[in-house]
Amino acid sequence: MVKNVERILLALLVVVSILNLIFANELAGGLAIISLLVLICGFHHLSSAFKWATGIFFVLGLLIAGFNHFSLSVVVNAINSMDSLIVLLIVMQLFTIPIAVGRYQNSIVTLVNGKLPTNRSLFGFTMVITFLLSSILSMGTVPIIYSILGPTIKQRLGKDYNYFSSVAISRSFTLGTLWAPGAATIFLISTITHVSLQKLFVPSFVLGLLGLLLAWLIELYTSPVEGKKDNLSIKREHAGHALMQVLQIALAVAILLVIAFVLIDLKIGEAMIDVALAGLVVILIWLAALQVNDLHHQRTIKAGKEYLQNGLLRGGSLAPFFVAIGLFSNVFEHSQVSKTIAQTLTPYIVHLSWGALILIPLLVVLLSLVGVHPLASVTLLGQVMMGINLPFNALAIALGLNIGSVLAYMMSPFAGIVVVIANILGVSSATVSLKWNGKYCTGLFVLSLVFIIIYTLIFS
Repeated sequence: MVKNVERILLALLVVVSILNLIFANELAGGLAIISLLVLICGFHHLSSAFKWATGIFFVLGLLIAGFNHFSLSVVVNAINSMDSLIVLLIVMQLFTIPIAVGRYQNSIVTLVNGKLPTNRSLFGFTMVITFLLSSILSMGTVPIIYSILGPTIKQRLGKDYNYFSSVAISRSFTLGTLWAPGAATIFLISTITHVSLQKLFVPSFVLGLLGLLLAWLIELYTSPVEGKKDNLSIKREHAGHALMQVLQIALAVAILLVIAFVLIDLKIGEAMIDVALAGLVVILIWLAALQVNDLHHQRTIKAGKEYLQNGLLRGGSLAPFFVAIGLFSNVFEHSQVSKTIAQTLTPYIVHLSWGALILIPLLVVLLSLVGVHPLASVTLLGQVMMGINLPFNALAIALGLNIGSVLAYMMSPFAGIVVVIANILGVSSATVSLKWNGKYCTGLFVLSLVFIIIYTLIFS
């Protein structure tokens, strides 16, 4: 019964958010009530860390609004400020439907067994397919990849299975959050720093590719493993069909991005709503094309029911947190508290000059090591840094926050991706985060800073 209420509220949030956009914010009051109900009803689903963060940010947001005597309309708009992000995450979970209907999981296994005979090629493919799927499926990617590739990786690697699968999946998944339409981080950073998604996407995507290349090179030269052939014999036509299906996933992501950026350029709505609308278009076209092989629509109906049962709640699992953090970040940005903090810290941070750029991702990582979620630290640090006159522009701040969140997702024993992988493998989260990813994260930190400095100097 409770879950049904949550599903109805999340569905209402999606519908009313889009209608509110169409009717020029005339439904803001009703949308705020739905948002608060989503926060209240979904609060018990949050982990303990997110419960604390949600509660603290919501209370601080109310206190700051009261202290600064903000009007009711300002508070209402602040409560609604992250609703577009919630809508986006719920819509992106719909991609699980065409993935299931097209049986793309089977094709991935076929391709691995037929075309990737060595462990090095398997490592690279695991990273690439995780990188791709994470862009549309978010956290749902990890269990899917383990269920699809886990048996093959275990058969080939034996005792090295835990390390191999952990670093391949954790690194590529977190690098996907740098740019992915299905990730929350880039949209949150874009909102906080006021850097448009178009300006932030290209350097973030390039950083993701550089991170993938670095991960592959490190494993290639520090942990070389000889490949071995599988006993399975795959027909050429089956392998060709499997390759085409994997390319279809890549094409769907590319079309999604193209449509999204066209809608953003046309100023149809907020960037996050535009991406969500683009996602709906791609999903509908993809599903329509797949009906050729699903004449009685049995697979489509089954996948649709699975989405209504689990996907909707999975997409909105962090909705209470985003309502709270939206309230806080919005009122904090326009408050006297923000100005006071900026004035206090300005002399110290300005003195660092370009060294302050190193401080941004470093602080996100350090805070994550004591349990502060990157989305929370990114919000607070972003607000503070944007209030200080620095020798580099807002794009550099945004990229510093973005790479800091990725490093935090990989290095923090408390990060969701780390905990999920540790639970699947039966190892400690510290082993996954610090022992297996520590060296790589150090290299990625240095490489990213060099890239950010060069990119912002050239394109600022």
